[in-house]
Amino acid sequence: MHSHSPRDLATDLVLPTILFAALGGMTWAVRGCSGFGASAGCVFAGVAWGAAWWFIAQRAGDGGGRPYRSGWIILALALGIGFSGNRGWMQWPSFFLEHLQTNTPAGQFEPIPRAYGFLWLFIAGVPWAGLGVCLLAWCRDDARPLRWTGWVIRLGCGLGAAYLAGFLFDQLPDLFLPLHTKLASLYADLPANPNLRRLINDNRAAVIHLGLYLGFLGFEVGRRDWRNAGLILTVGLLNGLGWSMLQNWTWATQIWPRADFNFWRCWESSGGISIGIAYGVAFFLFNRPQPVKTPAEGSLPATQDCATLDRVGVHLGLWLGLGWSVRNGLKGWANIYLGREEHWDQLLWNVFAPVLLIGTVAIGLVGWRRRKQAPKVGSPSRAYRVIWIVLIVQNAIAQLVTGPWSQWNEVAFALYYLLLFIITALVVHHFHRLAHGNRPQPLIEPR
Repeated sequence: MHSHSPRDLATDLVLPTILFAALGGMTWAVRGCSGFGASAGCVFAGVAWGAAWWFIAQRAGDGGGRPYRSGWIILALALGIGFSGNRGWMQWPSFFLEHLQTNTPAGQFEPIPRAYGFLWLFIAGVPWAGLGVCLLAWCRDDARPLRWTGWVIRLGCGLGAAYLAGFLFDQLPDLFLPLHTKLASLYADLPANPNLRRLINDNRAAVIHLGLYLGFLGFEVGRRDWRNAGLILTVGLLNGLGWSMLQNWTWATQIWPRADFNFWRCWESSGGISIGIAYGVAFFLFNRPQPVKTPAEGSLPATQDCATLDRVGVHLGLWLGLGWSVRNGLKGWANIYLGREEHWDQLLWNVFAPVLLIGTVAIGLVGWRRRKQAPKVGSPSRAYRVIWIVLIVQNAIAQLVTGPWSQWNEVAFALYYLLLFIITALVVHHFHRLAHGNRPQPLIEPR
């Protein structure tokens, strides 16, 4: 058992959780704003969480380096969480109102127990946060290295489980479709019940993503990598439970029936906070500093190539994640203030696609040419500059797509994002001081 001092709890649990939660509160709310949505909005959130995790992990602490500190974590979370966003969730909120919508424009629905809402938000929430941490686990520095056959088996476990989940969904509709036995005639007439078609699509995607998550988790359990397995399981379960308890904020209109406010965006923000809390707890439990191991006799020292790959990972994650986010932010701003969304969408793709491609190739070529140089990308000072770039760019985008300011709902969220930015900035600066040995002095001297 490890004993944790109050300072350890503050720096390894409380402050990382506050940082991840504050970033989630802003980025997940922006996820549903103009220009974003679906995968684009999830990449926006993933690159922020990835940069924050990587930044904190550079502070080794007294015990040694942290196992999950690779620069590839930024790209891993951007891709993993971005992939998770490629599905819908709009058919489940009505379950908390005991309505199974069959044809919303016609006002048609069937009664359904609220328990289905809790169940399906849990099923959706587990892989929505969990797939990102699966890829994060692959970036572990002290793990037993996998040969190419190991990677084939790892990917095969995930993809095979996802295929099996989809197969079972198609073969067992009574198990995966709410009230399928009772409403079989309605499910059989999807043109007259368009909401049921959307429900089938959303449930199927959620089950397949859960299968993918469980497949990757099963591989780590099979190879007895309990650290990876614990990391993946913690994030998935905590967020699944968190999303279920939030209930899509459907309770808000009952508490404030006359309020004219965007409660849906409140749900999205709190959903991001839930993911942030899950990652903060996982960081504390599984990314503690590890004792420095002395190389075994006859082993080869670490080469600069590995460190150069780490540097390439940081640059690729930032370039692609922030680049795509800036593109989508400009699209959202243009849609709000200029209109003609399809025009700006195509124009911005024409500009950003070649720029992102050329930049990606350039990062790879420069990394190859400098592979023998001593890298500094993992230094605390460099990491501090990187996280500030991410904070400034992401928060600027958040302000761009929050408007117009003639609507007080938008003004409220813009001010809320500013408050979250101040919180994240204070936490980041505190970690920077700790990394340089400038520990804050207590306000009251102990007697």
